Amino acid sequence: MGAVPWSRRRFLRSAALAVGASSLGAAIAACSPRAEGPAGALPLHDDLLIDPEAPIERGGVLRIYEWRDYLDYGVVRGFVRRHVGDDIDVRIDSFTSMPEAVETLQSGAPYDVVFPTIAALPGLVSERLLRPLVHDALPHLDTLWPFFLHQEGPFYDVGQRYTVPYTVYSTGIGWRTDLVDRARAPDRLETPYDTFWDPQHEAEVGVIDDVQEAIAMALLRRGVDPNAAEAADVEAAVDDLVAMTSLVDVEISGDGAYAELQTGEYAIQQSWSGDVMAAKRFGPGTADTLAHTGYVWPRGGVVGCDLTAVCANGRNPVLAHRFIDHLLEEEVALENFAWNGYQPPVGMAVPSMFADPGFPWRSLVPEHLRGALLEPDDLDAGVFLQPLALDEEAVWRAGWERFRDAVR
Repeated sequence: MGAVPWSRRRFLRSAALAVGASSLGAAIAACSPRAEGPAGALPLHDDLLIDPEAPIERGGVLRIYEWRDYLDYGVVRGFVRRHVGDDIDVRIDSFTSMPEAVETLQSGAPYDVVFPTIAALPGLVSERLLRPLVHDALPHLDTLWPFFLHQEGPFYDVGQRYTVPYTVYSTGIGWRTDLVDRARAPDRLETPYDTFWDPQHEAEVGVIDDVQEAIAMALLRRGVDPNAAEAADVEAAVDDLVAMTSLVDVEISGDGAYAELQTGEYAIQQSWSGDVMAAKRFGPGTADTLAHTGYVWPRGGVVGCDLTAVCANGRNPVLAHRFIDHLLEEEVALENFAWNGYQPPVGMAVPSMFADPGFPWRSLVPEHLRGALLEPDDLDAGVFLQPLALDEEAVWRAGWERFRDAVR
């Protein structure tokens, strides 16, 4: 397999913080739900709307700008075959950070489809770098889970004016069932997060290399909503993280679910659900180690989603809508899920379906990893980590450095 790829989820989360330092930082801080309270709809640039009756751009080359290892080329080829009569093609380029993607879009690069973060979305709209979606051109929009369709949501893009969700994920706890005593496994604990402070773990404990995720975990253990945490709450949570380093052997890793958890170096790893499910494809684990990987999401913990949008500078906006609609088809979404391990928030991608012996996609998620699948109502029960205001970010980053110093 060679080197384990840097976690794609880590790209997304770390880039969401890094983008605050980019030229879009001020726009994001000003427009974010955290800065103004409950968010209203993003401004609608109706001069950029497409005609829903407009024909597809025949002979067009759809240019997709994606995160690395993000989209199944088989799904892309299926889209090209579907439109063989239109003589279309697809070109895919990758970026490794949101600031890089923003800079490229600002330069006028004619990409048609992009995968932005929630944090970057308000600034991208403010700079007119995204084209509003025409829902009549997305007939499969109704396959999405209710969280994304009800009138009040989603909070980051009310009414889905500019984005549709690509995947959903949770932040939970991965563990090696052969290295953790069953009675002390996180799914047996009243507060599963306590497992990170359990001195009886013989192997190492991994914490995600991400400011918000790590501190949010300690806040949730204290019963504090990370999006409502005061400076004193953050300091107390960091105190807990520092105390963890005296109880267990801690490492900070963005790849733990792919690598160290699979090799047995870690007994416990704070993990993104998609990384646990993708380990069979992208990680060094064997069939045996994968079979000994467990995952639990403490209900009410962190959840999130990835986004898909149409670029304003693209030359094929109708084709771009067709591609996004292609990704929303349940069979296509599940085919993509089979490749990248990230759960699509479409009708069939729910735990009950994967437990059905007659479900054709059942083998995608083995029984011992069904806990890594979200139910539609988990999005309402969970916590989306919202962008930090500049003064808040300073407190969180200072705490993060204090924890990192303790780990060193």
